[in-house]
Amino acid sequence: MRLRGPRSHVLILVLALALPACSQDLLESECNLVVLNQSTCSLSVYVDGQEAFAVRAGSDGTLDDIGPGRHVLEVMDTQGRLVQRRAIELATGEDFYWTLDHC
Repeated sequence: MRLRGPRSHVLILVLALALPACSQDLLESECNLVVLNQSTCSLSVYVDGQEAFAVRAGSDGTLDDIGPGRHVLEVMDTQGRLVQRRAIELATGEDFYWTLDHC
């Protein structure tokens, strides 16, 4: 089948503009960490031993692109006490959602 005429040019133009946006969403390779703090206290989140961000009580925080592979996640309270520790393994493009409900 051979495309001819002005309609075929419009179709090709539309596909050329739309496909890069689709492929970008489909091939998302970042691994994000999303922390939902449902506890009553502010907490600090550590990734692989490094402080990543703080998340206030009743709010959430995101760390973009922590990378695939094994990671150790820790949450500390404001006095520096360990609240929770978790080891995770992420595949390329996989996000991890962690809900914290106590401090």
